[in-house]
Amino acid sequence: MRIFYAVCGWGLGHATRSLPLLRRLVSEHEVIVYAEGAALALLRAELSGAAVRFVEAVPYPNIFGRALALRFFARGPALIRAMRAEHAETESLVAAERIDRVVSDSRWGVSSRRAPSFFISHHLKQLAPPPLEAAERLTEAVTWRAIRGRFRRIIVPDVATDGGLSGRLAHGLRFYAPEDLRYVGPLSDVTPRQVARNVDTLVVLSGPEPSRSRLERRLLPGIARLPGRTVVLRGLPGREAPWPLPDVEARPHARKPERDALFSAARVIVGRSGYTTVMDVARVAARALFIPMPGQTEQEYLAARLARRGLTHGVAERRVDLARDVPIAATRPGLTGLASDGGDPAARALDEILA
Repeated sequence: MRIFYAVCGWGLGHATRSLPLLRRLVSEHEVIVYAEGAALALLRAELSGAAVRFVEAVPYPNIFGRALALRFFARGPALIRAMRAEHAETESLVAAERIDRVVSDSRWGVSSRRAPSFFISHHLKQLAPPPLEAAERLTEAVTWRAIRGRFRRIIVPDVATDGGLSGRLAHGLRFYAPEDLRYVGPLSDVTPRQVARNVDTLVVLSGPEPSRSRLERRLLPGIARLPGRTVVLRGLPGREAPWPLPDVEARPHARKPERDALFSAARVIVGRSGYTTVMDVARVAARALFIPMPGQTEQEYLAARLARRGLTHGVAERRVDLARDVPIAATRPGLTGLASDGGDPAARALDEILA
C-alpha cells in the first residue's frame, strides 16, 4: 500500500509514539511522512536508511504558554488556516500519489475523501478546571464535531477499561460512538532491556519551545547537585547547543537503542507529564517525577491524577526542587503494570489501518 502518515509537531511525543507504527509500515509499504520542525528531524534520524519520503508539513502556530486559553483564542484563526492548508495539501498528495491510506497523529486537517483516513489521539475532549467540569460536555461536542465523518476510525493509544493512563481525556465519553473508537493500548517506542539500574536520575526534556528551554534552565542548578549518575536527554534532535554542566552526561537526542537502554536503566525519570512520556514511563515500569507545562491543562491533569493515586510524584514547574522531589518520586511505586493487557498495541493499530 501507499501510506500518507502525518505527525503533529507540538513537541516530540506524537513523533515518538508513531515510530512503532512507522517502523513496521516502512518495511512493507510505501510511506510518505508529513511532519515539521523537531518532530520531522527526529523522524528523519530514526527512519534513516528506510524507504520513506518526507514532506515538510504546514507549521502549526505555538499556542502553548502560561495563559493557554488566551493564547489559543488569539492564535486560533492561524491554527484554523494551517489546518485548512494541510487539508488541501493532503487531498492534492492523495490524488497525485494514489494514496491508499491516510493516518493522522493529531493533525486535525489531515484527512481525505479519496482514501480511508485514521486519526490517532488520546485527547478527545478539552479538560475544564474542576469548578467547570460540566463544560467538558461542550468541549467534547466541539472536538467530536471537528472530526465526525472524516475518519474511518479513531485509534486511541490506551486501554478501554478503568480509565487507563489517559483518564478523562479519552474515557467517559458521551458523543463518540463505540464503533468509531479502537482502544489499542499505550503506544511507546521504548523497548525494555534487561540492564542494571545504574542511572539514578534520567531527565527527559521535551515539548515545544520556549517551554523546553525554560524547563532546562529551571532544572540546571538542581541537576548539578543530584547524587549518583544523572543523564539528560535534551530533546534537540538534529541540533547542537552548549551544555553548561561538564560533569553531567547530556545528549541532544538519543536514538532508539540508547534510549531503550537509558529508560530501562533509570531509577527515576524526570520530565514533562506529556502523554507519550507517561506511556514510556509505564512501558519500563519506572518511578517518575512529572513537571507539567504551565497552563497545559492536559499535562497538569495527568500529573495530578497519577500523583493522587500515589503512583508517581508531580510538582509545578515554579516549585520544583530536584533535591527534594527526586527522593520523593523514588518512594512511589511507579506505573508498573498500569494500562497493560499483554497485547501488542502497534499490531492492533496496524490491523485497523491496513484492513
